[in-house]
Amino acid sequence: MTASVVSSVLQRLGDLVIQEATFLSDVPRQVSSMKAELSQMQCFLNVVDAKCLEGNSMMKNLASNIQDVAYRVEEVIDNAHFIFRRRNTSVSKYTHIFGDSIDLREVGKNIQVIRKEISEIFERYNRYNAVNSSTSTEAQPIFREDEDFYAQRLVPPGLDQGMDIVGFDHEIAQIKSYLLDQNNMNLTVISIVGQAGAGKSTLAKLAYSSVITEGYFHKYGWVSISPKYSALEVLRDLVRQIRGTGKISERKSMHLNFYGETEVSKLLFDFLKEERYLIVLDDIWTTDTWDKIKSVFPDKGNGSRIILTTRDMEVGQHPKTKLQIHTPDLLDEDKSWELFQKKAFPHDVQFTELEVVGKKLSKKCNGLPLALVVLGCFLSRNHNIHTWEKMVASVDWEIMKKEGDVGRILALSYHNMSNNLKACFLYTASFPEDYPITVHVLKKMWIAEGFVPNIRGYTQEEVAYRYVEELAQRCMIQIEERSKNIGWIKKIKVHDVLREWGIGQARKEGFLKVCSSGTDVETYYADEQRCYRVAFHGYFDNEVGKSVLNLRSVLAFNPDGKRLFSFNGLHLLRVLHFCSSLKTCTLPEGINKLVHLRYLGLEGSTVFMFPSYMKGLRNLQILEASTATVKALPSSLWSIAALKHVHVYQVLHWKAQEIRTKRSLQTLYVFSIMQCDALTWKRTIRSLQKMSQHVSWCLGIASTKRVKEKETQEHEEYNLDIRVDALESKVDGLELSGCFKEHHVLNDVLPHHNLFPNFLLQLKISCPNILNDDPMPILERLPRLEVLEIVNSSYTGKSITCSSEGFLALRSLILMDLGLEEWNLQQGSMAFLAVLTLKCTMLRSISNVLHQLDDLVELRLICMPQLSVDDHEAARGRGCRVMISVDEEQNSDN
Repeated sequence: MTASVVSSVLQRLGDLVIQEATFLSDVPRQVSSMKAELSQMQCFLNVVDAKCLEGNSMMKNLASNIQDVAYRVEEVIDNAHFIFRRRNTSVSKYTHIFGDSIDLREVGKNIQVIRKEISEIFERYNRYNAVNSSTSTEAQPIFREDEDFYAQRLVPPGLDQGMDIVGFDHEIAQIKSYLLDQNNMNLTVISIVGQAGAGKSTLAKLAYSSVITEGYFHKYGWVSISPKYSALEVLRDLVRQIRGTGKISERKSMHLNFYGETEVSKLLFDFLKEERYLIVLDDIWTTDTWDKIKSVFPDKGNGSRIILTTRDMEVGQHPKTKLQIHTPDLLDEDKSWELFQKKAFPHDVQFTELEVVGKKLSKKCNGLPLALVVLGCFLSRNHNIHTWEKMVASVDWEIMKKEGDVGRILALSYHNMSNNLKACFLYTASFPEDYPITVHVLKKMWIAEGFVPNIRGYTQEEVAYRYVEELAQRCMIQIEERSKNIGWIKKIKVHDVLREWGIGQARKEGFLKVCSSGTDVETYYADEQRCYRVAFHGYFDNEVGKSVLNLRSVLAFNPDGKRLFSFNGLHLLRVLHFCSSLKTCTLPEGINKLVHLRYLGLEGSTVFMFPSYMKGLRNLQILEASTATVKALPSSLWSIAALKHVHVYQVLHWKAQEIRTKRSLQTLYVFSIMQCDALTWKRTIRSLQKMSQHVSWCLGIASTKRVKEKETQEHEEYNLDIRVDALESKVDGLELSGCFKEHHVLNDVLPHHNLFPNFLLQLKISCPNILNDDPMPILERLPRLEVLEIVNSSYTGKSITCSSEGFLALRSLILMDLGLEEWNLQQGSMAFLAVLTLKCTMLRSISNVLHQLDDLVELRLICMPQLSVDDHEAARGRGCRVMISVDEEQNSDN
């Protein structure tokens, strides 16, 4: 991975010379000299990395020293960027001229010191000539990386990799017969037991998805259980998925994060005891797991079922309730070839000359679906018969057959990747097992890490997304969710086998270490290099900066009992991502030591509290908290010149009177602001309106029943109405206002419906281009929503779909200035809608909608001459008052 590090540094050095040469005096000459030195070195680094993987200890030391030097070069680059920004954001360009001159001389000196150190490293190891001579004999990969970024064949929107049903038809039918057997009304566990990669989870998912659409089960939920799981988090996750209905159930589940294991267990038992339920416990590793949670599943003789997947037959046979064991069959030769073809030829293009050798390769995968999928996706990028024949001869298939290991196939695909793509894949292993990774967050992390190069004609966001698509095409990740209108990949997961392999590879290459205990942090094995990134799962070491020197990235997921960070020894950190379920978590003043931090990510049910001063984070580019709540965003945040993206789910107190990062800020998104005074709000909006030509922004303001100012100000631009003290009573209204560019970086603007205010009655969305995906599947699940307005080109799609039994409380709906062409309203949706207001000039017909609205009293049509007489008659025929106008100021009965 040393080559990847140096490649990233080279790009940043190039940017430094190009962008800031006008003020850096003679430093560009020194920077160019450093760049030439690293470019020469890079020719040898792929060989160095290969020898490290072979266990060459001398090469490991060399690689570690080179990485240290490369990261020190990054520090120099960051300092130069800071001097440049400071000069350009000063009132006068002469304000810091004396200090800048001193600092620039220091930059030049540091470059000279680093160059000298590079020379000493190679003199000490005497490796230049030795490495050079070895390049001629070093075995090259079977496949060369396709370096033409523009010509890459990427996965089309309809071709997802996760649900392959070849050979599963009979098995799905068998599982469904167990689930729907009305002759057996006892609680029954169906254990699916098989080796890694045999398709256990895919089989469970296909059966689960098929059954829940039939409506036989009233409650259902799916949880994935890692080897180092938290029973409390598993139970909480189930409660969130199958929470009861009604005021009492909602009130109980509101405080879920404050309950202990006993309280959550009782709550879950109560939700299930009167219902027929289906629960999937995916990937259980030990019998102890079942013993800890089995008591929450009541057996009321109503046909409830639990699906359990595991690699261990002892675990599958352990439940003492009624039990069915299912062992997935490995695929026969014909089915193996069929699955292999689907992956190797994804566009249905057949190559007759490849059939014979292709069948040999598919047969050697021994019927293991995961091996066939990964190998097929890998070979889909190269349809050369000589290459395929070489693979048949070169891979030690017998060892793989004996060990049941697909790692050798994974290694083939991995070593065929570019250095940047390798880094992107290994980074996905830092997330917990079966963790749904949000793509827009992952892209930001990759960019902050330096994995994403600048390519002419593309933004870094676009390049990062192409990396996601390429990993999906190679079947190294699984597509979990796509946007319905555009087909963008929104969420991904990593198969547990690929993740385990990636964790091991990341440790060997000194890329990443995943830690669940203190011993994981401190332990290094003989085949590992020193790591520069640490991911904590269920554990956090406050002194990690002392245990692992020169860390660049720290990711922490649900660290146990940590309410306060410590940043000792983490002054070189570039990326910090923290996921917590505690009640509160405080970021101390020490965060200002992280002068190189580019990405700060926060998530979870915690209320995060920032220090009042944050100017020390002078290189911070991204604050990603789109699923988190923060108490307040300090005013000093807006003084950070490098800040580009601020995404926050909820801010309890809004204090920013003006947004001042006018040069760098690209997106600002806060879904819900709970408390703000009117003067501050108006100043904030006005400052953003002045920046709207280059900033995409959207702010949501919460309202309560106590304060009603909307009626007096509803015609003002951007709705400068303000509601005060929303924290003092229940939030019943929310309004999203702003202006987004047509193509923005947020995939999930609307949070999961469970994250909306529990007593929300009114919602208005007035922010051009904010919604790319149909919002109705989320909004229709808000149980108390009475008034909904979507206006001002807020939704960019052409159609919306409202499912049956959605919007059960909705009384008024306003859809204005949208490009809608089609509205699919299923029977039973919006059953109590009384007032409908439409201004959608592209909507062809609404008669099918009106036939479903039995309670409609008033229909308001604005600037919609395209509607036919049949549409008007459909409304009047139901006794509905129809009001037609040519603009918003006119209303006339018809």
